[in-house]
Amino acid sequence: VRIGKAGSKMEGEVGGQCQTPSHRAAGGEGAAGGNAGPMSSSQNGGTLLAHDRSVDSPQPSHAAAYSPSPDYESCRSLINSYFYQITMGCGTIHCTNRNCFSSPDGPRLDPTCAALLAVKLAQSTTHFLCAGAAITIPESLQWVQLPANNDIIPMKRLFEAASERSNVQAQVEVAATLRRCLSSPECLSWSFLLDGKPCRATEHSSGIDFEAVDEAYTRLLASRTPLAIVNAQGELTDSTLTDVVAGSFEELFKGAVVPGFGSGTPHRYEPLRLFLLVLLWPGLMEPEYHNTIFKKLCSGMNCLSADQRETLQQWLQQVKPPMLRDAIVAFQQFITIYVNEYRCIDDHVASATKVLGILWASNRDCKRVCYKEFYNDAINELVDFTEDFSRWKDTQRCSFSFCAHPFVLDPGTKSKLLQLDANNQMRSQIRGALFRSIFGGNECPYLIFRVRRDNLIRDTLLQISALHSQHEDLKKPLKVIFKGEEGIDEGGVQKEFFQLVVRQMFDLNYG
Repeated sequence: VRIGKAGSKMEGEVGGQCQTPSHRAAGGEGAAGGNAGPMSSSQNGGTLLAHDRSVDSPQPSHAAAYSPSPDYESCRSLINSYFYQITMGCGTIHCTNRNCFSSPDGPRLDPTCAALLAVKLAQSTTHFLCAGAAITIPESLQWVQLPANNDIIPMKRLFEAASERSNVQAQVEVAATLRRCLSSPECLSWSFLLDGKPCRATEHSSGIDFEAVDEAYTRLLASRTPLAIVNAQGELTDSTLTDVVAGSFEELFKGAVVPGFGSGTPHRYEPLRLFLLVLLWPGLMEPEYHNTIFKKLCSGMNCLSADQRETLQQWLQQVKPPMLRDAIVAFQQFITIYVNEYRCIDDHVASATKVLGILWASNRDCKRVCYKEFYNDAINELVDFTEDFSRWKDTQRCSFSFCAHPFVLDPGTKSKLLQLDANNQMRSQIRGALFRSIFGGNECPYLIFRVRRDNLIRDTLLQISALHSQHEDLKKPLKVIFKGEEGIDEGGVQKEFFQLVVRQMFDLNYG
């Protein structure tokens, strides 16, 4: 889209929809003096068609020097383009435009100062606007071009077109377009956006239209129509829409653990969208994709920083319960298969459990699915929790244990862990007391209660309150002595003591 001469009205349309002000400006000096008609921008490997329907006469080649037009809409559009460029940037890594937020040396201003600077830059005779006018336009910026005509349509319509019957040439071109979009981190990160418009992701909002994602994936599962594609050898073969999507995701994660991220980019949220879109893909339930997609997805998500994982957790709160439940089932299935077949806890099981923890954390506040959905029967039945508990206590020995992820454990397993922990603390106190008694101390390795049968509750509470400054003694093994009765507590006296205490505690005389 070009900047018109003085007095001309500057407008732009993408697929029949009026663009936002940030999309109406030209890309730098070189973009201002283009030819009339469609403009093709190949930045990030994508194509966006735009039509300047307001230019009545050809633009001079020296139009890079632009004089501000008295036309209100043109001036407002130019100022808004500068404002978006200053506050949001163009998304290009290491942008060289000093007036762009994406540049390492770019401005970091509050909205008021940014608006003043935008007005000042708009009054200049020479303009430096990044390509795309403050927002990078990859191929699948929610819009893709169908081969049959020049219409620009939403990504979900591409899934519909791929599942419909058409001629072989149209099928090949639709499949190629779909694969190109889904295998590109930049394209996938800007697909399925709300209202079909480019929008920045924030810490609390992904900008993804989850209804469109659900509709596209539902059509994907329902599609049984053969789809003609060209394979790697250049041969024409039949495939399915599911295979095309799976192949695209395999290409997406090939050679990069964390695709879509580059050092120095100020926009750290948009690349996270691709993890969310792949995470909700129903194909993760299929074991055939565990090695090629599932494991790499888990590895990539675990390579994210703590802030990025927190952002994904916030975004997942916007996902509908059925989609969240399907994602949980996919991870539970993967963990169950690995634990049942290999009877070991390797890096893949640990990685999947950590990602499942992100799903659990997102559900913790909203409670869209029952917490029991996160219990894993294979883990609770087959894992040796005595060994797992030892790994949990000794982090230098192993960095992962299921005890550190209690959301997968049922109440029975948790009670066993509490008993293990109590026994460990008791043995530790016995060893400490014996060690101190050997080196000159006179410390008893047991906690001894001397009580009267007729005043059992009072004597017990008084002796417990006397230990308020010696909490560690409460972890020692208990010995009970009934005053006036001979005998050594080998377990029977202690058992009788607890029976009497419980009976008297529930006596109505004690309220």
